[in-house]
Amino acid sequence: MTNTKGFWIVQMVGLTAFYAWAAMHFLQGDSGHRSVLVAAIILGLHVLEVPLAFVMLKGRNAQPLRVIACTLLFGLIWWVPAKRGIFAVN
Repeated sequence: MTNTKGFWIVQMVGLTAFYAWAAMHFLQGDSGHRSVLVAAIILGLHVLEVPLAFVMLKGRNAQPLRVIACTLLFGLIWWVPAKRGIFAVN
């Protein structure tokens, strides 16, 4: 199941929807909403994952900008399937 592209895309869509939900609260001035805090923590953790993503994708000729952007947005939901060859890295 986790070796299908559809599985990972569903995870990415869910995370994107959560980011949108948190952004909606933030833009309405409710920066103390729990979703805003959780989204900020997730994004902070994704920043810490960037070096790990480069290590995991070493040897796959990954484009640095793609690795950074996708890891910041999706974290391991992107680089784990990319390491398995499910998503393109270049």
